[in-house]
Amino acid sequence: MATPTPMKHALSQQGKTPSQSQHGAAATPPVSTPFSVAHAAFSPYGPRSSPQQVKKSPATATTVAGHPSASAVNFDSPSASAALSALQMGVGMDLGLQGLNLGRSTEDDRAKRLDAIIGILGQSKGLVSEAGLERLAKRLGLDYFFETGMSGSSKKTLIIAGAALELLIEFNKDIVQTLTLGFPDSVEIVNKHAAAAGKILLDDLQLGENQSPLTKSLDRFATNFERLAMLDKLSINPGLNLYEAVAGIYESLHRLYQWEMKRIAMTPAVAREDHSYLDALVLCTRSGRPAMNAKGRVGLSLDYWREKRLQPVRNPEDLKTWSFLIACAPLREIGVSPVRVSSSWIGEEVVKAPLPDELQGQLVVDWLEPEPTFLPSSDQTKPDPMQPTASLMPGPRLPEAVFQAIFDPPLHISHDLWERIRSLGCGLNDPSATMAAVFYDQLVIPPRANKESQPMGGMRTVICTKHVSVAERHDPTTLTSKTHVNTLYIYEAVWGKTLTELTFSTPRHLVDMEPYLRQYAFLSILLENSFKDDASSSPSPRIPKTTPEKTKYIRTLTNQDEYDDFMASPQPEPAELPSSEDLKIDVTLTVLPVPRLQVAFPFGEDRTANILLEIRENGYVHVEAQNVLDERNSVAPNGRERRAEDIGDLLSRFEDLGRWAEFLRSRWGVGIGGGSESKGAVEGGEMEM
Repeated sequence: MATPTPMKHALSQQGKTPSQSQHGAAATPPVSTPFSVAHAAFSPYGPRSSPQQVKKSPATATTVAGHPSASAVNFDSPSASAALSALQMGVGMDLGLQGLNLGRSTEDDRAKRLDAIIGILGQSKGLVSEAGLERLAKRLGLDYFFETGMSGSSKKTLIIAGAALELLIEFNKDIVQTLTLGFPDSVEIVNKHAAAAGKILLDDLQLGENQSPLTKSLDRFATNFERLAMLDKLSINPGLNLYEAVAGIYESLHRLYQWEMKRIAMTPAVAREDHSYLDALVLCTRSGRPAMNAKGRVGLSLDYWREKRLQPVRNPEDLKTWSFLIACAPLREIGVSPVRVSSSWIGEEVVKAPLPDELQGQLVVDWLEPEPTFLPSSDQTKPDPMQPTASLMPGPRLPEAVFQAIFDPPLHISHDLWERIRSLGCGLNDPSATMAAVFYDQLVIPPRANKESQPMGGMRTVICTKHVSVAERHDPTTLTSKTHVNTLYIYEAVWGKTLTELTFSTPRHLVDMEPYLRQYAFLSILLENSFKDDASSSPSPRIPKTTPEKTKYIRTLTNQDEYDDFMASPQPEPAELPSSEDLKIDVTLTVLPVPRLQVAFPFGEDRTANILLEIRENGYVHVEAQNVLDERNSVAPNGRERRAEDIGDLLSRFEDLGRWAEFLRSRWGVGIGGGSESKGAVEGGEMEM
């Protein structure tokens, strides 16, 4: 094996003749001081050495593993010499740094690594204790002090105060007993939410069942309290109370939500539905659902999408929900208006005029633009020349804060939609600006090494194996385990972005972008449910078996009735599940100009279903083309006429391409081609459509 030649750095060549550089002679050592030699030996970023390994005499310079050395440093350890040889480096100051790529940029690399380590360590806020909460208050820049109880008492009270915030936490032997949150000098629309926010903070600090004070983390409390502290930090007393600004947005959005709930309840098609169904309808198709101090989060949130929105569920609060977390941030962007303290973002009547067309259900919201909020001038504060020009002007000035919306969870969208949102006048935080560009499909379904093909030009193929339990149509007590091989093809990849946070001037900006965000939220649900590997290959647990003699089939007339019948049919036990052939489902994804899914799967023995779907605004599934309905199956067994729109409605309910395909095969494919494979029904019960 040829011995690698060390890199010849300019620093290591000082004091050498050309002949010495070529033949590796070490007759003339480089000029160095004992301090530089010792620094090289004991550097924390170099090899670890003992003092005995440092030889100060130039005569001791030797060759390590065939590499010339002209330094006064020698390593007696054979393992150290071998390591240096593997890194292609000489010893001491004559370092061939070819293997480590160290040089002038090393300091920047070390600084980046140090920042990364600090970031990792900073993710943990510590444990719940008097000292832990004291450190948190200090880090947030809030005033704090302890108040000790009467002599002999072990109780202490930590008082944390800010410009418009007051928090009292009572301890007993380092364990939190009570918590009181207050907003002195704030208006009623703020103080009426103080008790609910305080309860969330107290729950974050108190010990739960089977929890120990030695392991109780401060992270949840810190996340919630930091949101309150940021509003307090940006507030200026007197003149600007950002708690009132956020509460004012809630008041306006809540009036809009109540108006939409009343209006939709008067629609004949859903007049007899329960509150949870109407709530999901407003949440996912109207202006969203505002909430203050809900789901363990302190502050204002605006929900705009929810999984299983069309399915009957017992605990909607446990479902995944897409939301904006609304707060405030320092004003940095140009073109975004500063915060305005007002509860009149919408007119008193909510809408401008009676709607002329009741069928379309369009809302004409009476959005208002409140007057700017000005801060009083302060004669005692001298202008800072480093501040924006507005602060140098005498007299009243605008706040240097802006409304902020944090996406919870972050949402992957196309670059085209990113630019459309920017055109609304919002300030978008782009964490991917300094990163390599990435395609939209790679954001939703990250590439898996050695498990998919990734040709050049952005084309991609994703193959995923899923398992679906299917009940026989004529014997609901018998289950068959179906294996689906789902293949996703992307031929025209589109650049993608991830929405994490943005700044806005008016809540109307959030409501205006909701229909497009729902479009991509539902698309992400479909792709994740259909093309991410199962956590477990076994079928889901079933409820106790119901005998066919006790089963009653109800004649259904509407989509909702049929879906209820579908989900309420007998649930057999999966005692023995016979295997069956794999079902291949091929899906082609295009994102622009509208997200489309071209789905193909076997539909009987002599046919292949081919359905083109569009995911439109508000997550509406439009059937652009299909070949599964014809004169043989256009009428359901209950006499109901099947429509192409039902195909999209079913996919909206299942939110899974595999279960949706099994339903169409088992219910609509009966008698098509005479195939016996179409006699099953998807696990969970089927509806007659």
